[in-house]
Amino acid sequence: MHWFSYVIMATLIFSIGVAPVFAQTAQQFTVKDAQSGQSYAVNYSVTGATVDDVSISPQDASLIVSLKSSGDGNLTMTMPRSLIDAKVGTGDDQFFVLVDGADTDFTESKTTDDRTISVSFPQDTQQIEIIGTQVVPEFGGLSFVVLVVAIISIVAISAKTRLKFGQ
Repeated sequence: MHWFSYVIMATLIFSIGVAPVFAQTAQQFTVKDAQSGQSYAVNYSVTGATVDDVSISPQDASLIVSLKSSGDGNLTMTMPRSLIDAKVGTGDDQFFVLVDGADTDFTESKTTDDRTISVSFPQDTQQIEIIGTQVVPEFGGLSFVVLVVAIISIVAISAKTRLKFGQ
């Protein structure tokens, strides 16, 4: 029976030592929109750093990734289009990616549901900002309902009061 305790302890020690290695290969960060309260899952993998935070900047239409880098590294992020996108009309546009405020090159792949970028960064990088043309719709489906109710109300009041324009 005593050997069983050693096996359990060895397994526990081994799993604690290996877990951080696997944790760096593929992770998920949940980004919450402060205005709507909706959460979005952002999958990422990173080398040479750890991701401290991922936040939304609605005024800049960007996603900000805060890092603690320990060396040169690479960040690959898969972002849902419902969270952040770059569009010109109905077609896709290119993101801008800044590493500590400086424009940088990156690679991108796209699907109908998400966009994946991969960007390299130097040691001591603290922030990567992904700038699109839209980030979390400011107004959801409720705005359409409010617009329809407002138009119907204006038409009804105008008809009732027989308000005439142009006189």
